[in-house]
Amino acid sequence: MITISNNKTKIGVIGVWHLGCVVAASLANAGYEVTGTDFDKKILKNLKNGKAPLYEPELDQLIKKNIKNGVLKLDSSFQQTLAESDFIFLTFDTPVNNQDQLDLSIIYKACNLIAKFAPQKFILVIMSQIPVGTTKKIKELILNKNCRLSFDIVYNPENLRLGSAIESFMKPDRIVFGIEKESVKHKIEKLYSFIKAPKIYMDLEGAEMVKHAINAYLANSISFINEMANLCEVLNIDIRNVAKGMKSDKRIGQYAFLSPGLGFAGGTLGRDLQTLKNFGKNFEMKTPLIDAIISVNQNRQTRLLKKIKDIFSSLKNIKIGILGLTYKAGTNTLRRSVAIEISKKLIQKGATINAFDPMIKNKIKNAEQINVSDDPYQIAKNADLLILMTDWPEFKNLNFKRIKTLMRQSNIIDARNFLDDKMLKKLSFNYYGIGIKNVQ
Repeated sequence: MITISNNKTKIGVIGVWHLGCVVAASLANAGYEVTGTDFDKKILKNLKNGKAPLYEPELDQLIKKNIKNGVLKLDSSFQQTLAESDFIFLTFDTPVNNQDQLDLSIIYKACNLIAKFAPQKFILVIMSQIPVGTTKKIKELILNKNCRLSFDIVYNPENLRLGSAIESFMKPDRIVFGIEKESVKHKIEKLYSFIKAPKIYMDLEGAEMVKHAINAYLANSISFINEMANLCEVLNIDIRNVAKGMKSDKRIGQYAFLSPGLGFAGGTLGRDLQTLKNFGKNFEMKTPLIDAIISVNQNRQTRLLKKIKDIFSSLKNIKIGILGLTYKAGTNTLRRSVAIEISKKLIQKGATINAFDPMIKNKIKNAEQINVSDDPYQIAKNADLLILMTDWPEFKNLNFKRIKTLMRQSNIIDARNFLDDKMLKKLSFNYYGIGIKNVQ
């Protein structure tokens, strides 16, 4: 019998990039004895020095605090991490390729080590995003490697949001658990007793499907509002008013994903759409809605490139300043960044790209032609166009009067509808938003 007690319970966390790092630091902060490990030794070395592998507000401080308090340890030895663990968390950020297809090899590799080094009795909590049916496969794989183990398995789909991950873990709207039997329930309740949120229990496959369905629904909302934005532009309607009116309907709600822009990126939503689409193919079922969500999203870059083409007949010798490179504010990840993808296409058409992002200071691997500056005003110098790609709060406070004097032509495309278009109009900018009347 596993004893659940903040003073005695030991937790091993496998995979400590973003998800695992947040989970390990938060569980340690709740008082548990946590040891984290990873195949990447560089990540472990940096974590031991209090440096998270991915920028997340307050995460570095949380890591340093709990290492100092002796409740968080980082160890390159899987044996040391797992041998005495009451709970083992599998928390790899599941890799995806450029087609949003999953690669589960690192998870299966970790399963072999769990089979080898885990204690005889433990509870395995899987938080990595995996396709329906994978949790049971993981259990079978481990037991096939070591039939002497006696463990329960739980699927707890992660619900972290980059830029506010600690808060979303510690103060979620709810927590979903997939379990095999009722006897696991009270152990999970005690483990997560420090989180005051509703806890929803279901079978393993149901919990796996919940994650797919949530992300597909969010992706649908984004593609929907972007299609509405296209129509609003030609009908001379302000999409911001439309979105505001929609959110006032309680059946939709104020937190709905209804902000038009460049579409979803980063791989997370696309991964679950592709997973569901693959299930459809496997069972010979058509998925027309999912196909449409993906298609609308893929066309967002084309729409932005058309806006630019409408301003300039040719991009040869045109200088463009990019405000924001990360796919969202509050993170330093460039994974599947739309800003970088569009910048590459503009460079191919002859444009010069200068970019500024508060979190990006160096040349970008595989995108060296993008000139990265540490000064937002520098990228405006002699620019013919500025494009706001990421809604970093500090961009609202830029001195646009100064920026106008630096630019060669006063064109701004606001791909997030983030800036004050009325203020920019007063400064005589040509302002182009998404789903709103162009201000010239």
